[in-house]
Amino acid sequence: MPIVSDEDVESALAVLADETGAAERASHEYLDSLTKSVLAELIAESNEPSVVAKEHWARAQPKYKEHLVRVGEFAKRDYMARQRYMAADAKIRLYQTASANQRGMERLR
Repeated sequence: MPIVSDEDVESALAVLADETGAAERASHEYLDSLTKSVLAELIAESNEPSVVAKEHWARAQPKYKEHLVRVGEFAKRDYMARQRYMAADAKIRLYQTASANQRGMERLR
């Protein structure tokens, strides 16, 4: 029985062809890039006297905390998609290596 079956290769190729992972990464990067803007907007809303106090106030706001939770959720989806991609890529590489080894063994006969 081969290390990686034909069905494994087909499913791995489907993962590699799926654009969902790219969309997950783009969403994560976009949301993460908004973090400074969300913080700046909250700092501008603050009535605190010093810049440091304004930033502390802004970071304590539910809007900022909710934003960070969303960034975390999107990061998790992004990293899960990357993991699926890497696992599929590893299956393809393993299949290629096993196939090359098999061809080499056949040549020796």
